[in-house]
Amino acid sequence: MNINNSTVRTIEILHLISTHPKQLTVTQISQSLKIPKSTTHQILQTLVALKVLETGSNKTFRLGIRFFEIVLPSFDRMDLRRAARPIMEELSQKVGETVFLATHDAGEIIYLHQVEGPTMLRLSVTIGTRGPMHCNALGKAMLAALPEGQVRKITGGGMLLAETEFTLKDHDQLMANLRATRLRGYAIDNQELQTDISCVGAPVYNSSGYTVGALSVAGHTASMNGERLKGCGKHVQEAALFLSRRLGFGCQDTYSREDT
Repeated sequence: MNINNSTVRTIEILHLISTHPKQLTVTQISQSLKIPKSTTHQILQTLVALKVLETGSNKTFRLGIRFFEIVLPSFDRMDLRRAARPIMEELSQKVGETVFLATHDAGEIIYLHQVEGPTMLRLSVTIGTRGPMHCNALGKAMLAALPEGQVRKITGGGMLLAETEFTLKDHDQLMANLRATRLRGYAIDNQELQTDISCVGAPVYNSSGYTVGALSVAGHTASMNGERLKGCGKHVQEAALFLSRRLGFGCQDTYSREDT
C-alpha cells in the first residue's frame, strides 16, 4: 500500500490540535510532530482555507466549523443505529412487517439498519446502499422536514427520475405530496420505488432538531392499504418520535406547525 505523506501529516496535525489542551502555533505544531515548518504552514493554511481550522489569537490554530460538520454526523449515525435497534424490533413485531432505518447524505438516503418482519415477504437491502429521496417513504419523510428551497436543490426542481410507473413525475407533484406528508405526520410510498411494495415512513430528529434519519415500515401493497396502511403509519410515526426523544428531541410532533 502506498501511503501519502501529506495525508498522514494532515491527520497528525488535526489529531494534535483536537487533543491538545491549548491552542498551538505553527512552530509548536512543527516541533511537536517533527514536520518541517514550511510544510506545516502549508497544510495549516490549506485547512484554514477549507474552514477545517480557524486561526486564534497569537497566531494559534483551533478546530473550525467544517471539522465539526464532517465529524458530528458520524457520531449521530452511531448513536442513531444503537438507539434505533430495540425500537425497530418492537415496531416490526407490532406491525408484522419489515422495518428500515436510513439517514441522508448529498441528496440520497443511506440504509443503516433493517429488521425483517415475520411475514413470508422478505425485503432486504445491503447496509450502506444509497437511493433517491423522492420516491420512497424514508426519503420523503426526511424531505418533508426541509424548506422547499432545499428540496429543490436536492431534486433539481424539475422532472423526477421514474423508478416505476407510480413515481411522482415532477417537483410540483412532490411538493404537494410533502405538504400532505406534513399534515398526515408520516410519508407514504405507494409502489413508487418498487412495484407491489408500499411503505410508510417518519423522520427522526436529534437534540438540535436536525433530521438525522427516518424509520419506515414496508410490506406488500396487497396488505399495506386502507386502514392497515394508516395503522402502520401511526405506528411508525410514534416509533420515530420515541426514537427522536431518545436522541434528545424535545418536540411532540413529527412536523412543526410552521411546516404545515
